[in-house]
Amino acid sequence: MSKKPEGPSKYICFKLSRVMRKIQRYYESSLNSFGITPVQFYVLSALWVNDGVKFKDLAKSLDMDGSTLTGILDRLERMDYVERRDDPEDRRSLLIFLKEKAKVRQQEIIGLAEQLNLEIKKDFSDQEFDIFERVLDRLIKEK
Repeated sequence: MSKKPEGPSKYICFKLSRVMRKIQRYYESSLNSFGITPVQFYVLSALWVNDGVKFKDLAKSLDMDGSTLTGILDRLERMDYVERRDDPEDRRSLLIFLKEKAKVRQQEIIGLAEQLNLEIKKDFSDQEFDIFERVLDRLIKEK
């Protein structure tokens, strides 16, 4: 007699995907007040740390392919959050800069994201969440 399949909940990729969708929806509903998506927030967060970064370095830091990042930057540019400029040291390269709107809203958006993090963390002990973050970091490094 063959063993009956257990379904998708047996697999780590399914569980991680469900968690990611749930967290993504949670962030989307809150970040929507700024007219940005979670992915656009990630890009802005990277630029708040390193404004004027080369396009290829930004893509690498976000683990994002160039065509995906281009689309996100297109939308952020239309919303007046960022601008692309030619790199004076390398004409094949672009530099990505924050515009005033992104700088002015930085603290408010970061405050919201930190509040969302606290909301998620509140159901876990500090030790549990510490372990969770270490496991995620390890999975990111290994695979």
